[in-house]
Amino acid sequence: MFCPHCSEEIAAQAEICPKCGVRVHNTSEEDKPNIAINILSVCCTPLLGIIMYFVWKDGKPKAAKSALIWALIAIGLYVVIMVLFGIIGFVLGSMDEYNY
Repeated sequence: MFCPHCSEEIAAQAEICPKCGVRVHNTSEEDKPNIAINILSVCCTPLLGIIMYFVWKDGKPKAAKSALIWALIAIGLYVVIMVLFGIIGFVLGSMDEYNY
């Protein structure tokens, strides 16, 4: 077996390359998006998704990317909603002045 990072030949059961130190086999659970973290990132706090990205980026890159993407989507939605409410509030506020 060869290291995917430095192409050095290593033992088949090696978890970390002895030459470059890169993890060859992920010994933790499968790297798949965590649905609970994604949902919490959208509905509750996008900061959770951003934090989980930095926690998982080396060990679980797919889950980390998914958490970051959903956190950024939530931030974008919050900004759009706040702008829409601001516009609606401005329009309704300016209409009140002319009704008197």
